[in-house]
Amino acid sequence: MSNPVVLREDDPDVRHLVHELLEEQGYLVFDARDIEDLLDEVKLRSPCVALIDSTSSTEFDLWHLGPLLAQFGVPAVAFTAHSTARQQFEENPSGYIGVVSKPFDASEFIELVDSICLEESQEAVS
Repeated sequence: MSNPVVLREDDPDVRHLVHELLEEQGYLVFDARDIEDLLDEVKLRSPCVALIDSTSSTEFDLWHLGPLLAQFGVPAVAFTAHSTARQQFEENPSGYIGVVSKPFDASEFIELVDSICLEESQEAVS
């Protein structure tokens, strides 16, 4: 498959788990240390999706990041461990096309990423 994915996750355990899950499915996973690095990776890699921990940036950055990524043609999915944050994303997605609650079901997570990346690769072919 070898679709690139950019990941912004503060928790090293979650980051490691996401890496393993995605790499087992053939994705190339690139870590972003901060929001600036995430944007640099997006410009460099043209990933099929950007996965962003909702606690890894300021609220301002987070709510403006989804629309900014959309301008680059990169769908964004938020990770959150907070039920109120999940509700906020569902009520006002702000450019995010999905939200994943922690802890998450690995197979559902892979299905979400696969569906996004498959759609992105089909659009690229058209």
